[in-house]
Amino acid sequence: MCIWVYIDGFNLYYAIRDSGCKWLNIKALTEAAMPAGIIVEKLKYYTARVSGITDPDQPRRQQIYYNALRTLPEVELFFGQFLAKAVWRPVLNLPVGDRAIQHGNGPTTLPPGSYPVDPDAAVNGNQRESLPVGKYGKGNKVRQPALGAVKALVHVMEEKGSDVNLASHLINDGWAGRYEAAIVISNDTDLVEPIRIVVQELKKPVTLLCPSPFGVAKPLAAVASHVRHIHAAHLKASVFPDTLPGTGITKPASW
Repeated sequence: MCIWVYIDGFNLYYAIRDSGCKWLNIKALTEAAMPAGIIVEKLKYYTARVSGITDPDQPRRQQIYYNALRTLPEVELFFGQFLAKAVWRPVLNLPVGDRAIQHGNGPTTLPPGSYPVDPDAAVNGNQRESLPVGKYGKGNKVRQPALGAVKALVHVMEEKGSDVNLASHLINDGWAGRYEAAIVISNDTDLVEPIRIVVQELKKPVTLLCPSPFGVAKPLAAVASHVRHIHAAHLKASVFPDTLPGTGITKPASW
């Protein structure tokens, strides 16, 4: 049976980033987590290049991993993009140097003003620090319903395109007859409809290989032909060697 694998790179990454197994051979992982004897003919890995705004070394580490993946002849990489932007967001908790703002008892919506920091936790004895806060709004336009709440201008990164690319390829490859069965590695419910189309309309089986340690999303389980789970033992059995033989490609030190 011709099996193709579709991997949501960031969904997988966030599920395993604290496992110590980020240096992951995705072909070996698929074979470890699936029943013995399956033959994977193609793996499509969907990702995006990080910007390095919050971690200047992150793009270098990511590129090293891409280089490692490209040593696997069955693997093809597809890229979305990261969009960096500054946006206003309401604040639920705003510590100052890990010290709490003094303002009554319990949670509250703070009106605009300056608030003293707990003097018992101040840096220099009884020195008090204050934090100016303002109303939540976008630019100078205050908007409801968060009138009077603390606002903050925050840096956010939004990944765009990976899930759309995966969904499009899953359906198109199935329609074109490129695979007989598919495996999707993700726990993103944005993929419910493309999986449903392949299973129910193209009549091809799709196995959901869930990377999340918290269990599979129910909407995905409802449409997939089969559900399997990635466990710690699968991850540990599927890492690349620290240095890939004959390539000079070496795992980033922080990984």
